[in-house]
Amino acid sequence: MVGASVLSLPRMVANNGWVLGPTMVVFAGAVSFRACILVDRALEAMAIAHGQHPRNIGDVVQECFGQVGRRAVLILTGIFQISKCGVYFVVIGTNLNYIAGWVSQRVWAVTGAVLCMRLIFVRDITVISRWSIIGVLASVCYLFTITAGGFEAATHPGEHGTARWPETYSDILADFAVMVYAYSPADVLPVMKHDMKEPEQLRWALKISFLAVISIYVGLGSVAFLGWGEDVAGNILLSMCERPGCPGNVAESETPGQKWILGYLLACAVVSNLMVTAPVVLYCVFRVLEAEHSHLLSNSIINGSVRVVAVMGALLLALFMPYFTEILAVISTGLLTILQVFVPVAVTFGLSRQGIVAFGAAEAMLGLLGLCMFTVGMSSALRNLYEALTSS
Repeated sequence: MVGASVLSLPRMVANNGWVLGPTMVVFAGAVSFRACILVDRALEAMAIAHGQHPRNIGDVVQECFGQVGRRAVLILTGIFQISKCGVYFVVIGTNLNYIAGWVSQRVWAVTGAVLCMRLIFVRDITVISRWSIIGVLASVCYLFTITAGGFEAATHPGEHGTARWPETYSDILADFAVMVYAYSPADVLPVMKHDMKEPEQLRWALKISFLAVISIYVGLGSVAFLGWGEDVAGNILLSMCERPGCPGNVAESETPGQKWILGYLLACAVVSNLMVTAPVVLYCVFRVLEAEHSHLLSNSIINGSVRVVAVMGALLLALFMPYFTEILAVISTGLLTILQVFVPVAVTFGLSRQGIVAFGAAEAMLGLLGLCMFTVGMSSALRNLYEALTSS
């Protein structure tokens, strides 16, 4: 669960102040957890009804809304997961550029995609699951480096302003959507549960992982805000330099400050983590495609070509929209809200009409929150992305 979006959390906390910022991180975890529980409950209900776990969320959607609903959700899920990888390549490019700045961020993004290309041909989930230790170690490194960096920055009192409340409330829902994105495993749950050796343990795993990740996120966001205050960068890595700031985060007329050793450690951890996270996400994309089009993708050449095209699509997003926080907000308020809020709520409602599961006030409130994120949050996110594109 701990991925690229953890780098944006300090900025999201800073945007909303000491009171709302950490509270929103916790609430975002609760929202994501509830959506995951709805998905897991629907998967269990389908397994009881049909004798086996669904292969993907499309199977559940089809039960409620027919073939058209199924195809729409599967297409959006594929776009969302490939967009995720596009964000990963943006972050890989930024982090490699921090480590070795003699070539541009875009060149490093291409390098990351090339390195990832070999890993996307792994078809055995047991192999992928062994890589989880890299994510665990990387998360520990995130915790250490960002915490130490925050305390280091806090030793310079008076340089960074902090606030209890946000200066403006216009971006609060877009910020909240990015926080939800920082958790957001709901889109991969159906494929993972179908392929798990002991699928009944998924709910236990969700409870433990959400408890751990919420604790990590609140700690990281709060300590970073304590250290860098309102000056914290959209990507926390770009705050880990002496004044006036890191390359890419200062005016061209200024000489960037010296990079921190902590920044190098964080950059290495992020790249290592994302290089194994991207194959997990793409594994789910390809499993869905292979299940839906087995007659076509049984051909190894076509199968391999589709995998390469998926990576290239993610890379194009990284190259033409290299704005980490802005593109993350658009994906979060749009695709994430549809797939990880609306779909779980809609599926629960559909199954409740068949008398299979219950639909109550909590689900209705979750749907209403998703509607606000999608309308108001999307408007704010698109405005910020437009400003970033025009200013460049």
